[in-house]
Amino acid sequence: MASLRLNEEQVNKLLERQQEMKSRGVKTGSGRDFNLSSLNGRDCSTAVKRIKQAKQKAGMGAGGHTGNDPKDKPSPRYLAVLKQGINTGNLPSWLVEYINEDDELATAICIKDYKPDSPHVAALAKLALDPTRMTGRKKTEKHEARKANYEHYIQVRIFYLLERFYPNEYKLVKAVPNGGLRHDSVGWEMLAEGQKSGSPDIDIEIAKGRYFGMKLEVKTETNKATSIQLEKIELFNSAGFYAVVRNGFDDCWNAIMNYFGLPDFDYTTELAA
Repeated sequence: MASLRLNEEQVNKLLERQQEMKSRGVKTGSGRDFNLSSLNGRDCSTAVKRIKQAKQKAGMGAGGHTGNDPKDKPSPRYLAVLKQGINTGNLPSWLVEYINEDDELATAICIKDYKPDSPHVAALAKLALDPTRMTGRKKTEKHEARKANYEHYIQVRIFYLLERFYPNEYKLVKAVPNGGLRHDSVGWEMLAEGQKSGSPDIDIEIAKGRYFGMKLEVKTETNKATSIQLEKIELFNSAGFYAVVRNGFDDCWNAIMNYFGLPDFDYTTELAA
């Protein structure tokens, strides 16, 4: 027979009930007094006991970190325990892989008050806690409707991987803020500052092969570039850049890796458009 597992709140309620029974003179079925004293100090379950022990060894408080500083990280042993509690059932396989490989990301998911330095890690942690940020959702009694945002997370993944594995190149890669909803006055201010419609989403300011840099227009697998975006791509290619439209994360990432694989600026080496 499986052993009874109770959490601390349930134990306290049982003890209160025992006292109330005794005060009324109620007996057990065998005619004896109720006696739940053995439950005092009992750990609520094997899993919780393991987590408490890991916390004690790491010197951590109930909040999951070593002190009041939100930068505090859990010990590797405690983090391994916390990872077991991450619900990965509705997460894309690529995000599960990142969580398993990146302790910083796992910490940001598991520790509520932890603040990662990377905005890309923070964005992926929020996605892990709420996959509808990417997939969208229908309106319910508890939640407002949310539009799918696959293109956004293609770019988040790109910059996350660049920051993690290509830190030197990452410093010379930026996103161009063309999309998104904004107030009309803000839109006009951005135009006045020089923003141009149709500009590619990602700008890589590294000269490679015969190119002065790379321009990448990011699309989902099913979306297509607009006519003005295609005009801009053609314009940048004629000006000596490597400019392309790519659909989906894999195609976008492969295009960037192919560009990084070119030799340093030599006026000669080309890539297929």
